[in-house]
Amino acid sequence: MGGGLMASPRIQFGSMSTKPDVSLNQKLTEYLSTLPTKTVVKLASGLERERMRGTQGLPYREILEGLRPILAKLKGPRPGKADPIRKFCQPFEDLLVNEHSRYMPQGQIQRATIMRVWRWLEKDLLPDAMPDLARRIIDHTLKGDQLSLDASVAVLHATTAAAIREALAEARKDVAMKRRIEEQLGGESGLEDVSEIADVLDIAPLMLTLQESLPRKIADFDEGMISVARDLYEAASEMAPDSALYIPFAVMSRLTDSWQILRLARRIAHQRNDMLISRSEMAVLGEMHLVELEDITQSVETLRPGHIDLDDLLKKTERFVRVSKGFTGEIDIRRYGEWGQRVLAARARMSAVISQEISRFENELNRALPLQQIGAYGRGAPLRPDVARAPDELRVARARKCLHFLHGAIGVTESIGALSHCKSVLAQITTYLASYEDRLLEEIRNARGPERAHAQLYLDIVAGFRDELGAADEANVLRRRAAIAAQG
Repeated sequence: MGGGLMASPRIQFGSMSTKPDVSLNQKLTEYLSTLPTKTVVKLASGLERERMRGTQGLPYREILEGLRPILAKLKGPRPGKADPIRKFCQPFEDLLVNEHSRYMPQGQIQRATIMRVWRWLEKDLLPDAMPDLARRIIDHTLKGDQLSLDASVAVLHATTAAAIREALAEARKDVAMKRRIEEQLGGESGLEDVSEIADVLDIAPLMLTLQESLPRKIADFDEGMISVARDLYEAASEMAPDSALYIPFAVMSRLTDSWQILRLARRIAHQRNDMLISRSEMAVLGEMHLVELEDITQSVETLRPGHIDLDDLLKKTERFVRVSKGFTGEIDIRRYGEWGQRVLAARARMSAVISQEISRFENELNRALPLQQIGAYGRGAPLRPDVARAPDELRVARARKCLHFLHGAIGVTESIGALSHCKSVLAQITTYLASYEDRLLEEIRNARGPERAHAQLYLDIVAGFRDELGAADEANVLRRRAAIAAQG
């Protein structure tokens, strides 16, 4: 075996069967996930080289399947020489995901499907042709014959696409056959994946051109890139109309902000407003973002006020705002159009959830920083901080989360109509804090024994609350005033 592989970590392969049991596969995967990145690259390259050379005795498939999720996270070109399976997958590698997203009805293929469909092709669909196709690709790769390699890969793509289509067509007429195929491919989702694989392979040359023409990560989908993608889409529409949408799907997987794909939708549809784009073949590119907005809204509406995980709500609010602003920033939204109505409705519902939740924040603050009446004057009696007992840690923690959420929400809720309410609640809270702080300083100045110690604890809590609200200067001033009061 080549020196590169032997220099990898010491893995004892000799006693391993070529078909390890589930527990062994699991242990192997766990071990591989602990390896440094450089070691993973070196190990994968060495294994692929030895497999193409025909070296026997190693569980290539099991090890490479364990490495594949790790390699998928690496930036830049995939290491090692491309074996037949990788060449088969290359046209749809931008569409590979660990799990399907419910926001995309098509344009995603699970990585787990790859080996299932490859084995299906080898065993059932092309048992005679697949070994020959694979051997040709291996031979041309090892010899460095790029022209012959490209020709063999093109034959692989065309042959497998045709075989898959023929099998799926027969399965539609035979329920028993369809069930057998589903079992082989991992269920109904696997069957959908393999159908999409065939669609993509129909435009494989264009998908490969896209990969060569566009960066792997795109922060700004500029005019030059849009022109490239549009030309490829138009070429795909002529080559295989039912497969053309995989061009924008592949582009979208490379975008840092997925809603920038609407720039391509505008160019292809020759329209900018949502009412026209929503009726074009590009509608799916907008629908997926609307579905995400509505899904976020529905998920927070089902939660009981006062029992919401505020950190999670803040993350969902920030995501909602990013998608909403990105979506509406890329196309002209007409208030009376379907998309416009859905965006406005989702924003209103999200705003209502936030407004309802923050309405209880002042009460949470009152519980964390309790006051008590002085003397027997009824409801009009003056109030002072209740420092007879130490702070309630659970109430303090709840109030801190409320203030953290409020500060974060103020920074993002303007576009969904909740900013005014957030500012109103903030004003009430800062008024309460200011009044409480003055009274608490008097307690620190005059109290003795446990009550003074409790007052100091409350002072630290109030200063921390100021920090949560982004008022570090006020918090520091309060700490200095408390130090002076403690000397009195």
